[in-house]
Amino acid sequence: MVERVESLFRANRIFITLIIYRWASLIPALFALNAAAQFVIPPLAVFGIALGANAFVSVFNRQLNRQVVERPVLLGVDIIFSALMLALSGGAGSPYFLYALSPLLAGAFFFQMRGALLASLFYTPLYLLVVMIGPAVRGDPVTLATALAGIWLLPLLFAYPSTLLKSVNETATELSAAHRQLEIIHDLTVLLQAAPDLLSVQERVLGAVTTELGFSKAVVALVDPAREELGGWMVYPREDSFPQTKPLPLKSENGEVVKALLNHNTFVSDGQTLIGDSNLNDWLMQNKWYITPLYLREHPVGILLVDEAGWSREKESTLMTVANQAALALGTTILCIDRARRLAVETERNRIARDIHDTVAQSLFGIVYSLDACITMLPQKVDDVRSELIELRSLANNAHDEVRRSIFDLWPSALTMELFMADLSNYVSSCCRPKSFSIVFSNNGDFNSLSAGMRRTIYRMAQETLANSARHSGANSARLCLTVSDHEVFLVVTDEGKGFDPAVALSRSQNREHFGLHGIQERVHALGGEFDIASLPGAGARVMITLPINGHHHG
Repeated sequence: MVERVESLFRANRIFITLIIYRWASLIPALFALNAAAQFVIPPLAVFGIALGANAFVSVFNRQLNRQVVERPVLLGVDIIFSALMLALSGGAGSPYFLYALSPLLAGAFFFQMRGALLASLFYTPLYLLVVMIGPAVRGDPVTLATALAGIWLLPLLFAYPSTLLKSVNETATELSAAHRQLEIIHDLTVLLQAAPDLLSVQERVLGAVTTELGFSKAVVALVDPAREELGGWMVYPREDSFPQTKPLPLKSENGEVVKALLNHNTFVSDGQTLIGDSNLNDWLMQNKWYITPLYLREHPVGILLVDEAGWSREKESTLMTVANQAALALGTTILCIDRARRLAVETERNRIARDIHDTVAQSLFGIVYSLDACITMLPQKVDDVRSELIELRSLANNAHDEVRRSIFDLWPSALTMELFMADLSNYVSSCCRPKSFSIVFSNNGDFNSLSAGMRRTIYRMAQETLANSARHSGANSARLCLTVSDHEVFLVVTDEGKGFDPAVALSRSQNREHFGLHGIQERVHALGGEFDIASLPGAGARVMITLPINGHHHG
């Protein structure tokens, strides 16, 4: 419905209607070409003047349309011209009366009700003057009243569709702007959903602000919530002169941009120190910026700067809508990254805790066990105690190395199968002294093809499993079988010791002091693998571990 009304009252159509009216109003003059007695100059000359004026208006209608809007005084010139045409063609009885109303209708069209009233008010005394000096009958009140009524009523009536046109155009402009906003938001949302990382999100936000909204240049910076810093500056279109900047703390002394972000204020730069980095500030000072902080609820996400040269009140609403959408996309991405970072920290802490349990705790257990034996041997077996203490010093050094290795993750990348077997043998021997414990190894596949992290994980699991077997099974040996296939790694540790109840061994509540097997089970499940124990009291034990390579289990 709105489109139909808008189509009916388009500005160019009404102006063409005025031109058509101007030509049609000359029809009565055609029938008065022989009424020479009423004309000051020959009727054909008056008609020629009218034709010339109409031709001029028709040819230059677009320019005249614009000029009248910019200089309303030109409409007064046309009114005077129309009054002069009446004076030349007989005054009150002129056949050009309808023609003389055309500038009044134009005033109503261009300036609505105000234009209609002013045009009629200006034209009325001119018309009365023409009537007084004209040769027509001056004392006919009906003719005079009719003419004055036409001078006032027709422009006022024409002002109504002009006012309606203006209202329709304003509504259409608002609807067009709202539709454009929805299109931009839709396109931006689709682009942001497809953005694989934070850098891509930044690029697409800047692209929307410049390409879609028409700003010549835009800059965005992001907040790191963990460090409370503003950094990650990016400009679009890209410029080689844009400086590389280190992140700045979110403190008001670091410039007006940071202050606006902290206070949630939008402003236009005007020669202030915008940022605490001198190189970046010098670059920014080359332009005047419209600066908008980006917030996701109460959390600051970043700051958006657009070249103020392209800013306008009409664009402000759309820019704020885009800024809000950008804040949502950037903020969601930043929060996801922050959560992932926190999760990674927590995962690494758990890894270190497990590594410490698997290495240091086991070494300390061996040290305590040996110290207890030394105390029992004193003072009768001093030489044996001295030998044991020397061994304990070596074990303590190994524990120290394991602490450093767990904390700094300094596992050697070149862990070959030979080192794997040798380290496990030495470790288990140090844990179960003074008795001996041997390991029978069997391996298939290419162990060296596994990643360093996977080799370390397998080592830790084998280490804990063999240590449990050496301490608690009562057996003198265990068998370790390692098989590497294309997609999986199989680790099986078997002993012929006294066995145990797996349910009891894996229960935290009943084994708070010995949770090594439970820790292995958790680690295996976290990696998407399978963990199983086959054991009965008096029947030995078998621990079976299956780990997928590349994080996918291929059953």
